[in-house]
Amino acid sequence: MHLNSFLNKWLPYLAILLVYASGANLDIMEVDAAQYASISLEMLKSGEYLQVLDRNVDYLDKPPLLFWLSALSMKLFGIGNWQYKLPSILFSFIGILSTYKLGKRLYSEEIGRHASWIIGSSLAMVMINNDIKTDTILVSAIVFSIWMMVSYLETKQWSYLLGSAVGIAAAMLTKGPIGLMMPVLAVGGHVVFKRQWKLLFDWRWGVLLLLLGILLIPMCIGLYQQYGTEGLKFYFWTQSFGRITGENEWRNDTSPLFFTHIFLWSFLPWTLLSIAGLFIELKNARKGISEKNTELYLISGIVLVWAALSLSKFKLPHYIFVVYPLIAILTAKHIHGLKRFMLWSRVQLVLTVLVSVTMAVLLLYCFPEGGWQIPMVLIVLAAASVICFFNAERVKQVIVPSFISAIAIGFGLNLHFYPQLLPYQANAQVGKWVVENELTDSEFFGFSTGGRSLDFYAQRIIPWKQDAASSIESIKPETVVYANEARYQELLTFGMKPKRDSVLQNFEVQNLNLKFLNPNTREQALKKNYLLFY
Repeated sequence: MHLNSFLNKWLPYLAILLVYASGANLDIMEVDAAQYASISLEMLKSGEYLQVLDRNVDYLDKPPLLFWLSALSMKLFGIGNWQYKLPSILFSFIGILSTYKLGKRLYSEEIGRHASWIIGSSLAMVMINNDIKTDTILVSAIVFSIWMMVSYLETKQWSYLLGSAVGIAAAMLTKGPIGLMMPVLAVGGHVVFKRQWKLLFDWRWGVLLLLLGILLIPMCIGLYQQYGTEGLKFYFWTQSFGRITGENEWRNDTSPLFFTHIFLWSFLPWTLLSIAGLFIELKNARKGISEKNTELYLISGIVLVWAALSLSKFKLPHYIFVVYPLIAILTAKHIHGLKRFMLWSRVQLVLTVLVSVTMAVLLLYCFPEGGWQIPMVLIVLAAASVICFFNAERVKQVIVPSFISAIAIGFGLNLHFYPQLLPYQANAQVGKWVVENELTDSEFFGFSTGGRSLDFYAQRIIPWKQDAASSIESIKPETVVYANEARYQELLTFGMKPKRDSVLQNFEVQNLNLKFLNPNTREQALKKNYLLFY
């Protein structure tokens, strides 16, 4: 009995933890994650926590919570990959717990538990617990704040109101006003659609805003010290809402349907079930508005936030991940209420097995040098999911095989794919080499070549020369210059031939393409960087 309880309740969370942990010590990816890691290290070394700097220059784009937490982690445990990632991974489990609690409060303990498995094992969460940006903390802080606000509305307990303020503050300290916007849209949408007007005039909302303002004071002080009122305006308006109005200079003018195709692959292997669940909920929304015992928190949070983000003139794939915990709860609810269960369970089984087997084949094809062991594990787990299907009870026939497939995908990425991919980041490899060889700033610099991962792995800001004249002036006997092919040729035209050079194959791993993934054409996708020894 105790063993069954452990297997049912805790083993899935242990599996999720192992997947995240398997990627914790992988190299940090360029561009954003490497920049944030470098900023965190710079903050740690400078001891300046209110004002955010990037290579000694004022940095305004992101609020400081990720930098604060990662700097603290590196202060406690040393400088490295997992030390930078640790706070975000821990926050992920706050998000997983919050998804469970919210699902339990709205529906049932079992739906909450299964929803937490779904979000924790989704491809999106596996990815953002390896490539750590601000969104890892943001997703968790937002679902925590929604859980707290819903609980407050139902119980009127002060502890939930305080928790709401803490959750919203954490989200806003991570990525700005969206941390307030999404909980307000989720909870406010429910209140408005259900015409529960009295809830809007609860005087304790003023207390929540007061607590929130107090929690934001340290960040606001730092913004004002660095930028004056322009810093506060940027943070509270331009950074987020300016992307909709066009005031923000960042824009890539993507289609309003951009997040649709992102969702199709990033919520694997739960995509099909989640689409069906969301469609049914939207279809029944009018009926739900009129019934007293139904709720619209999830639909409001998903639809209104999705629409707002889709209107932005600058979109990146991970922006939409903030609604995934709510989608996970709807997906779990849908699974528990399936009417054509046998059809759905078999379709989902085929999908999950195909995903696992396809992943195994792609791993072997793209990176055969990684060995056959991990792809074989994926095949074994795919077989295990089939066995579980025929031995599980009704709901678990859908949940368990899909979850096994999701865990298999996570291990395949973190133990085979990324370990073969990330060494192609030349900047990171050079940074490690600088530390190993104990080169000083007078002995090493980059000639228009480098990046934040170079700084992070070198554990300091590497000198950077913008032109050939300043580079030539800095080259002395025993100097090593880091340059790409164009800069190398430029030095040669000035007669600055090195004693020897070392070639590093470089690829921007954040921009994966078929040419790189195909071993037969990979050489065409690679660029050469050089260490030039004078």
